[in-house]
Amino acid sequence: MIKKILLKNFLAHKETEIELGPGMTVLTGPNNSGKSSIVEALRCITTNPLPKHFIRHGAKQARVELEMDDGVRVAWIRKKATAWYEVLRPGEEEWEVYARFGRNTPEDILNILRLNQVPLEGGKSLDVHIGNQRNPIFLLDQPSSVAAQFFASSSEASHLLAMQTELKNRVRAAKREKKFQQQKLDEIRVELDELRTLPDVNLELETTRELKGQMDILDKDIPAVEGLLQRKGDLEGYKATLGKREKELASLQEAPQLFPYAPLERVVSGMQNLRAQGQNLKVRSESLGGLQAPPELFPEQQLETYLARQNQLSLAEENQSARRKMLEPLAAPPQLEDVSALSATISNVSRKHISREKILGRAAILEPLNEPPELHDLSPLMQVMNNLNAIRKTQADAQARLTELEQSEAELNQRIENRLDEIGNCPLCGGDLDAQKLIGEGGHES
Repeated sequence: MIKKILLKNFLAHKETEIELGPGMTVLTGPNNSGKSSIVEALRCITTNPLPKHFIRHGAKQARVELEMDDGVRVAWIRKKATAWYEVLRPGEEEWEVYARFGRNTPEDILNILRLNQVPLEGGKSLDVHIGNQRNPIFLLDQPSSVAAQFFASSSEASHLLAMQTELKNRVRAAKREKKFQQQKLDEIRVELDELRTLPDVNLELETTRELKGQMDILDKDIPAVEGLLQRKGDLEGYKATLGKREKELASLQEAPQLFPYAPLERVVSGMQNLRAQGQNLKVRSESLGGLQAPPELFPEQQLETYLARQNQLSLAEENQSARRKMLEPLAAPPQLEDVSALSATISNVSRKHISREKILGRAAILEPLNEPPELHDLSPLMQVMNNLNAIRKTQADAQARLTELEQSEAELNQRIENRLDEIGNCPLCGGDLDAQKLIGEGGHES
């Protein structure tokens, strides 16, 4: 049973907390105030629908959290492109995360929420927990066949018949599997009989593998030998060609010795460079022939140094004159006395006066007090008290848990008795259903 609903950045809810009562809880309010969003939040945490506009405007993610009556807390978090679940169980400090589970809600989450849809024939399902305000009353808008499927799937008889059918199907499947495995075993026995000569075959196979290894080595050497033979044929042909050329050149005389032309080429190149340089110098001399000699320049660097020094001296003289005019009306300062000893004495007197006041104040405070008692080591006693407190807390928690279990057992027994009273007789054998016998023995005999 859901105990508390917490919504954060889900549709119109920025941060909403709803605590449900033990009976019926009714939500009232004007239109567009977020009532339907709470139903939609329950549907989202149960079915994990496709991404829609569930995230509140301006937020990065939406969170729907449910707290169950057994203390387990389940949260569904939706971002723009992904969603995941978080579970916090009683006594745990960290949330358990469920991610990458596909489109279907994880089975652990469905078992905690207990809001599963009722499966029908044909792969369909019917939601009996969460309704839509735009649909009519439950099952009134569905065909009679859908209602019949729902009520048939919700009865204990249908569950027992389904379990019996499932058992028969499993028995048939087990027999088929046994027969198939027996056939496979017979085939393996036949194959093993055919492999009795396998040791001799293995010996021959090993010999064949050794011969195959030798053949592989020879196959690798054959291309190298063929290459050497081919190279030998090419060299013999080249040798024959060289012999023919030697015979043809034997009747020719030696070539005359050539003149060393490299020094001559360097001399010619140098003469060409000198001729070009002489032509350039002649042109420059003709261009500069009509110009007069330049006048002698004054050493301006020394003059700039003199001017800078003169400016500095003039500025310094102006500053000295201004300071002299400002100090002329002032009288000579009086001669000061040495007060360092007096200052040290005053400081010492002040510190001693403050120390005396503090000592008198502490004496006045401590005067009415008696002598302090002798102290004992209290650490073992404190340890015992801490252990007693821890034991009391553990005992109280265990007693509270026992009370909750007893109450849950009484409620479950009452629900079983009410259900058996509604059913009346056993749907299989027609016998009476005794609640005490069913609870005490775990069932009844038909």
